[in-house]
Amino acid sequence: MGRFLDSSSSDHNLLSTKCGFPSLYFAPLTQMARQRANWAPRRLGRVAWSFAIDLRAHLELFRIFSQPPFRSLVLLDPVFSFRHLSRDFLFRGLGPNERTACVLHHYRFLLSRMSDRLLRELGNPGFPVMEQRSDGRNFSVTLGRPGKKDIWEGETLLQLLVDSVPVYCLQFTIIPGWVLQSEQRDVIFLQRIQGSKGCFEQVNAATKAFNDIAPPLLLLAVLQGIAAAWGIRAMACISARSQISSQRCDDERSLTLFRQAYDDLFLQLGATRVSADFCWLPLPLQEKPIELIGNGHKSRTRRKRAFRREIAQRVCETIGEAA
Repeated sequence: MGRFLDSSSSDHNLLSTKCGFPSLYFAPLTQMARQRANWAPRRLGRVAWSFAIDLRAHLELFRIFSQPPFRSLVLLDPVFSFRHLSRDFLFRGLGPNERTACVLHHYRFLLSRMSDRLLRELGNPGFPVMEQRSDGRNFSVTLGRPGKKDIWEGETLLQLLVDSVPVYCLQFTIIPGWVLQSEQRDVIFLQRIQGSKGCFEQVNAATKAFNDIAPPLLLLAVLQGIAAAWGIRAMACISARSQISSQRCDDERSLTLFRQAYDDLFLQLGATRVSADFCWLPLPLQEKPIELIGNGHKSRTRRKRAFRREIAQRVCETIGEAA
């Protein structure tokens, strides 16, 4: 035990001096310590083991979270800095090293691609990557951070807003490809795509405003533009079975709706099922050969495809100029 403490003393100094650990993390740790559930022996054992086997990665993660663009996230929610210690982070089946590597990779990536100014703008309501006005209404898609109750379903949030009201969202995390057995250095892992309750009228208005492109396909086109701007060439998508919200469903109708919103949508877009947890979706998104489109629908399909490509290009340029 003494040798372990001696070998980690330099890491402790790094954390204290560069991360501001005592001042920044004291309050969150105190709040967590007051919750009896956090003292369960199994939970404490998992946490201790996760830190012990990859201490340097955790120190680097704390250092990143201590930088100005992310400090407010630590103070907002005491769990924020430690979510990856849960077996439910991303999806069950990942080991502690993999979960830590994913969250660390995501925030390293953002720091390498975005200025401090833009990172700060990712807070509520987010940075607008696309805006449009139609029939006297304002439509926009913003890139930002998820709220406190949604942080388990992806580190970065795309929101479709109609007259400033969020009506549809997509959440994703940028993870290292090796975690999913990919040769790509960076992979977009799509974890959530979901509409807001009670926004049927706004969804219809947005679909009409964007050339009959439904919100899920609109947000995927925006995500494709972001991927192009950031040089990411691979995307993995969570399965309905492993999606966090679906795991709370206890009736077949709800599970069917989740399968339609996730598995069926991704497979229609050309996804390849890899496991029960996720599938691969090619970037750029594939399109069915126009010869296979029924007569009477070809011109409409060409128009919608051209508009989705235009959206991706516009977003790519916006992200490139803003960075």
